[in-house]
Amino acid sequence: MKIILGEKFFDRRQKLKEIILSFDAKAEILECEDWDCTLLDLIRSDQSELLFLDLNIMGVSWLQRIKDLLDSISRTKIILMGETIDPSLLVHAFEAGIIGFIPYSDMTSPKMHHILGLLIHKGVYLPSLILEKKTSLPNETQKYRLPSGDNLTKRQIQVLQYLMQGLSNKQIAAQMGITEPTVKLHIHGLFHKLGAINRTQILIKARELGFI
Repeated sequence: MKIILGEKFFDRRQKLKEIILSFDAKAEILECEDWDCTLLDLIRSDQSELLFLDLNIMGVSWLQRIKDLLDSISRTKIILMGETIDPSLLVHAFEAGIIGFIPYSDMTSPKMHHILGLLIHKGVYLPSLILEKKTSLPNETQKYRLPSGDNLTKRQIQVLQYLMQGLSNKQIAAQMGITEPTVKLHIHGLFHKLGAINRTQILIKARELGFI
Protein backbone atom coordinates (compact mmCIF):
# COMPACT_ATOMS: atom_id res chain seq x y z
CA MET A 1 0.00 0.00 0.00
CA LYS A 2 1.32 3.45 -0.96
CA ILE A 3 0.13 6.51 0.96
CA ILE A 4 0.84 10.25 0.78
CA LEU A 5 0.70 12.41 3.91
CA GLY A 6 0.22 16.07 3.05
CA GLU A 7 0.35 17.32 6.63
CA LYS A 8 1.97 20.49 7.96
CA PHE A 9 2.96 19.27 11.42
CA PHE A 10 5.56 16.57 12.10
CA ASP A 11 3.80 15.17 15.20
CA ARG A 12 0.57 14.54 13.28
CA ARG A 13 2.44 12.88 10.44
CA GLN A 14 4.20 10.61 12.91
CA LYS A 15 0.93 9.66 14.59
CA LEU A 16 -0.69 8.82 11.26
CA LYS A 17 2.35 6.82 10.15
CA GLU A 18 2.34 4.82 13.38
CA ILE A 19 -1.31 3.81 12.99
CA ILE A 20 -1.06 3.13 9.24
CA LEU A 21 1.94 0.86 9.82
CA SER A 22 -0.01 -1.03 12.47
CA PHE A 23 -2.41 -2.04 9.67
CA ASP A 24 0.25 -2.61 7.01
CA ALA A 25 3.87 -2.82 8.19
CA LYS A 26 5.07 -2.72 4.58
CA ALA A 27 3.14 0.41 3.62
CA GLU A 28 5.15 2.97 1.64
CA ILE A 29 4.46 6.38 3.16
CA LEU A 30 5.51 9.60 1.43
CA GLU A 31 5.46 12.90 3.34
CA CYS A 32 5.06 16.57 2.39
CA GLU A 33 4.54 19.49 4.75
CA ASP A 34 3.34 22.17 2.36
CA TRP A 35 1.48 22.71 -0.91
CA ASP A 36 4.46 22.69 -3.25
CA CYS A 37 5.45 21.13 -6.54
CA THR A 38 6.68 17.99 -4.80
CA LEU A 39 3.28 17.29 -3.24
CA LEU A 40 1.44 18.12 -6.47
CA ASP A 41 3.74 15.84 -8.47
CA LEU A 42 3.15 13.00 -6.00
CA ILE A 43 -0.61 13.48 -6.21
CA ARG A 44 -0.75 13.75 -9.99
CA SER A 45 1.32 10.61 -10.45
CA ASP A 46 -1.84 8.82 -9.24
CA GLN A 47 0.25 5.95 -7.89
CA SER A 48 -0.97 6.07 -4.28
CA GLU A 49 -4.01 4.38 -2.80
CA LEU A 50 -4.67 7.05 -0.15
CA LEU A 51 -3.88 10.77 0.12
CA PHE A 52 -4.26 12.55 3.47
CA LEU A 53 -4.51 16.33 2.98
CA ASP A 54 -4.31 18.93 5.74
CA LEU A 55 -6.66 21.85 5.02
CA ASN A 56 -4.04 24.22 6.46
CA ILE A 57 -1.71 23.64 3.51
CA MET A 58 -4.44 24.06 0.89
CA GLY A 59 -5.60 27.61 1.58
CA VAL A 60 -9.05 29.16 1.37
CA SER A 61 -9.66 27.70 -2.10
CA TRP A 62 -9.33 24.15 -0.77
CA LEU A 63 -12.68 22.94 -2.13
CA GLN A 64 -11.86 23.97 -5.70
CA ARG A 65 -8.40 22.46 -5.36
CA ILE A 66 -9.99 19.18 -4.21
CA LYS A 67 -12.34 19.19 -7.20
CA ASP A 68 -9.46 19.90 -9.57
CA LEU A 69 -7.40 17.08 -8.04
CA LEU A 70 -10.25 14.61 -8.26
CA ASP A 71 -10.67 15.48 -11.93
CA SER A 72 -7.01 14.64 -12.57
CA ILE A 73 -6.69 11.36 -10.62
CA SER A 74 -8.53 8.06 -10.82
CA ARG A 75 -6.83 5.72 -8.38
CA THR A 76 -5.88 7.84 -5.39
CA LYS A 77 -8.57 8.39 -2.73
CA ILE A 78 -8.54 11.65 -0.75
CA ILE A 79 -9.04 12.09 3.01
CA LEU A 80 -9.15 15.63 4.40
CA MET A 81 -7.91 16.66 7.85
CA GLY A 82 -8.49 19.88 9.76
CA GLU A 83 -9.39 21.70 12.96
CA THR A 84 -12.91 22.70 11.93
CA ILE A 85 -14.88 22.74 8.70
CA ASP A 86 -18.20 24.08 7.45
CA PRO A 87 -20.49 21.00 7.28
CA SER A 88 -22.17 22.23 4.09
CA LEU A 89 -18.78 22.62 2.36
CA LEU A 90 -17.76 19.21 3.61
CA VAL A 91 -20.89 17.67 2.06
CA HIS A 92 -19.85 19.26 -1.26
CA ALA A 93 -16.39 17.71 -0.85
CA PHE A 94 -17.93 14.26 -0.29
CA GLU A 95 -20.16 14.78 -3.32
CA ALA A 96 -17.05 15.63 -5.33
CA GLY A 97 -15.47 12.33 -4.30
CA ILE A 98 -13.42 12.51 -1.08
CA ILE A 99 -13.77 9.46 1.19
CA GLY A 100 -13.26 10.97 4.63
CA PHE A 101 -12.64 13.93 6.93
CA ILE A 102 -10.63 13.55 10.15
CA PRO A 103 -10.84 16.35 12.73
CA TYR A 104 -7.53 17.07 14.49
CA SER A 105 -9.22 16.29 17.81
CA ASP A 106 -9.68 12.67 16.70
CA MET A 107 -6.03 12.15 15.79
CA THR A 108 -4.89 11.68 19.37
CA SER A 109 -7.90 9.65 20.49
CA PRO A 110 -8.17 5.84 20.60
CA LYS A 111 -10.79 5.93 17.86
CA MET A 112 -8.14 6.90 15.27
CA HIS A 113 -7.43 3.18 14.83
CA HIS A 114 -11.13 2.66 14.11
CA ILE A 115 -11.22 5.61 11.67
CA LEU A 116 -8.18 4.47 9.71
CA GLY A 117 -9.49 0.90 9.76
CA LEU A 118 -12.69 2.10 8.09
CA LEU A 119 -10.75 4.08 5.49
CA ILE A 120 -8.35 1.24 4.69
CA HIS A 121 -10.83 -1.64 4.74
CA LYS A 122 -14.27 -0.09 4.11
CA GLY A 123 -13.30 2.89 1.96
CA VAL A 124 -15.33 5.69 3.61
CA TYR A 125 -15.36 7.54 6.95
CA LEU A 126 -18.09 10.08 7.70
CA PRO A 127 -17.47 12.35 10.71
CA SER A 128 -20.20 12.91 13.29
CA LEU A 129 -20.62 16.57 12.20
CA ILE A 130 -22.29 15.21 9.04
CA LEU A 131 -24.06 12.20 10.54
CA GLU A 132 -25.51 14.23 13.40
CA LYS A 133 -26.49 17.25 11.31
CA LYS A 134 -30.17 17.98 11.87
CA THR A 135 -32.46 18.88 9.00
CA SER A 136 -36.11 19.90 8.86
CA LEU A 137 -38.35 16.95 8.08
CA PRO A 138 -41.58 16.89 6.10
CA ASN A 139 -44.61 15.36 7.76
CA GLU A 140 -44.49 12.14 5.71
CA THR A 141 -41.16 11.19 7.33
CA GLN A 142 -42.65 11.00 10.82
CA LYS A 143 -43.52 7.31 10.39
CA TYR A 144 -39.79 6.65 9.97
CA ARG A 145 -39.07 7.59 13.58
CA LEU A 146 -36.33 5.65 15.34
CA PRO A 147 -36.40 4.48 18.98
CA SER A 148 -33.88 7.25 19.70
CA GLY A 149 -36.48 9.82 18.64
CA ASP A 150 -34.56 10.70 15.49
CA ASN A 151 -36.07 10.31 12.00
CA LEU A 152 -34.77 9.16 8.67
CA THR A 153 -34.41 12.06 6.27
CA LYS A 154 -36.46 12.20 3.07
CA ARG A 155 -33.38 11.30 1.02
CA GLN A 156 -32.52 8.38 3.32
CA ILE A 157 -36.07 7.08 2.92
CA GLN A 158 -35.74 7.26 -0.88
CA VAL A 159 -32.41 5.42 -0.79
CA LEU A 160 -33.90 2.78 1.53
CA GLN A 161 -36.75 2.19 -0.90
CA TYR A 162 -34.33 1.75 -3.79
CA LEU A 163 -32.20 -0.64 -1.69
CA MET A 164 -35.35 -2.73 -1.21
CA GLN A 165 -35.52 -3.02 -5.00
CA GLY A 166 -31.94 -4.27 -5.14
CA LEU A 167 -30.60 -1.28 -7.07
CA SER A 168 -26.86 -0.56 -7.15
CA ASN A 169 -25.40 2.78 -6.03
CA LYS A 170 -25.05 3.80 -9.67
CA GLN A 171 -28.68 2.94 -10.40
CA ILE A 172 -29.88 4.77 -7.28
CA ALA A 173 -27.87 7.86 -8.28
CA ALA A 174 -29.49 7.83 -11.73
CA GLN A 175 -32.99 7.43 -10.28
CA MET A 176 -32.51 10.27 -7.78
CA GLY A 177 -30.52 12.59 -10.03
CA ILE A 178 -27.56 12.74 -7.62
CA THR A 179 -23.95 11.53 -7.65
CA GLU A 180 -22.77 8.09 -6.48
CA PRO A 181 -20.70 9.64 -3.63
CA THR A 182 -23.91 11.31 -2.40
CA VAL A 183 -25.71 7.94 -2.49
CA LYS A 184 -22.86 6.51 -0.39
CA LEU A 185 -23.28 9.43 2.02
CA HIS A 186 -26.97 8.57 2.50
CA ILE A 187 -26.24 4.84 2.85
CA HIS A 188 -23.66 5.50 5.56
CA GLY A 189 -26.22 7.71 7.27
CA LEU A 190 -28.52 4.66 7.27
CA PHE A 191 -25.69 2.52 8.68
CA HIS A 192 -25.27 5.01 11.52
CA LYS A 193 -28.96 5.50 12.32
CA LEU A 194 -30.00 1.85 12.00
CA GLY A 195 -26.91 0.34 13.60
CA ALA A 196 -26.18 -1.68 10.45
CA ILE A 197 -22.84 -2.71 8.97
CA ASN A 198 -23.92 -3.62 5.42
CA ARG A 199 -26.79 -3.19 2.97
CA THR A 200 -28.47 -6.45 3.99
CA GLN A 201 -28.52 -5.39 7.64
CA ILE A 202 -30.05 -2.05 6.65
CA LEU A 203 -33.04 -3.93 5.21
CA ILE A 204 -33.26 -6.30 8.20
CA LYS A 205 -33.18 -3.43 10.72
CA ALA A 206 -35.65 -1.38 8.67
CA ARG A 207 -38.04 -4.36 8.54
CA GLU A 208 -37.72 -4.88 12.32
CA LEU A 209 -38.68 -1.23 12.84
CA GLY A 210 -41.67 -1.54 10.52
CA PHE A 211 -40.26 0.81 7.88
CA ILE A 212 -40.70 -1.76 5.10
